[in-house]
Amino acid sequence: MDRLERARVLGAYTAQVRGRVPRLPPTGAVVELDGPLVRTHCGTHGTVGHGPLTDIPRAGIAELVRRGLDSFAARGEPVRWKVHGHDPGALAAELTAAGFKAGPERSLLVAEFARLEPLTALERGRAPRAGVHSLNSGGSGSPWWEAARALAEAPGPHAEPHAEPLADFEADGGPVWKERDAAVLLEDGRVIAAGWAEVPRGTDFLVIGGVTGPHAQFPRAWRELVTPPEHYHRSLHRPVPYCVAEAAGGLRTALLAAGFAELTTVRTHHWAPPTAPARSRPVALLDPRGEDRLWDRVEREYGFQPRIERFRAFEGPAAGATWRLDCALADELERIVRPALQAVTRPGERLAWLDWNHTCYDFDPHRVGGPGEPDWPGEAYPNGDYYLFLDHDLRFGTFGHPWEETLTVFGADLLAAVGGGLTALLGEPLRRTG
Repeated sequence: MDRLERARVLGAYTAQVRGRVPRLPPTGAVVELDGPLVRTHCGTHGTVGHGPLTDIPRAGIAELVRRGLDSFAARGEPVRWKVHGHDPGALAAELTAAGFKAGPERSLLVAEFARLEPLTALERGRAPRAGVHSLNSGGSGSPWWEAARALAEAPGPHAEPHAEPLADFEADGGPVWKERDAAVLLEDGRVIAAGWAEVPRGTDFLVIGGVTGPHAQFPRAWRELVTPPEHYHRSLHRPVPYCVAEAAGGLRTALLAAGFAELTTVRTHHWAPPTAPARSRPVALLDPRGEDRLWDRVEREYGFQPRIERFRAFEGPAAGATWRLDCALADELERIVRPALQAVTRPGERLAWLDWNHTCYDFDPHRVGGPGEPDWPGEAYPNGDYYLFLDHDLRFGTFGHPWEETLTVFGADLLAAVGGGLTALLGEPLRRTG
């Protein structure tokens, strides 16, 4: 790749990836736009992205840094802000002046998929004990995930160059969204390395989030794992010609040998608040094992039977009442149920939202739905499937039945909090239990 082509690709990467506003925020996050800045608040930490800043004077850059820092400081979130080698020098200077600490320098590398060597038969992972294997096919409950997490969290030269830590990749929806893929490299059945990557929607790039060792097989495999034949991404139906990675040390050497070229350099600047940040996001994907346990208990203790022809699908030992629903009153229903769920939970206590055969969530009802907070995950009104808000110990919750068109509320405290409002909205309950 010659100098002119690298300059053109760098320009496309800066415009498409660095200043990109995601179609959907990462799970549990809030995205704010401030001029050229794209600030992502995850509750546990935050990041800043932006396109070119070349036309902004130094005073303007200083103001952007100040406003960004104020935004994260108000939320008590640490922040990561990447500075590339072709950014104005004033950006790094102003970040340093504001109290950011610069991490080690690494390279931003690029390769054209069409110019990468294909995988060998062994590397393709046709045998289960060798080669590169996708983690997404088995979901986040795959036994390989544990090995991948351990490798990603281990100290070593690979840790700092991660463009996106594996924990963030998973929390953002890594095991769920089609634009993302994770893989492990097996040797005689043993996981020796892991890698994870994303194709940001609407861009020409597969962006490697991280690789746990100097293994060039991952980008070559992602040509097939993430992009179908002829380099078309399965969810985008358009060419994705380039692969980019941030790398240093042995990984940089391996990728350069595999056909990558350097576009520029990059450093991550870090700032942390004086107090410890929150340990969990306001909303998170429910762990598959925890989800299975909840569904098992709902089936066992509350007689849940998901059958279209059997309407009485939910009955149990707790005090409960069931109301007939009206789709025209769905918004009013949420305005009654959500404050009641907040009222019967303590600060920091988390609830689950279950959607039968779909993505389920774990969340803090005191950190959602307000100004600058992520939306509530899901709703009480059963919009097409069984919807449940649940305390993790099943002390209380709601059960929305889409076929019977009813809402059951159970648990004495929650029932007391919503009973009057629901009866005023929907009329007397169809039945009571417990």
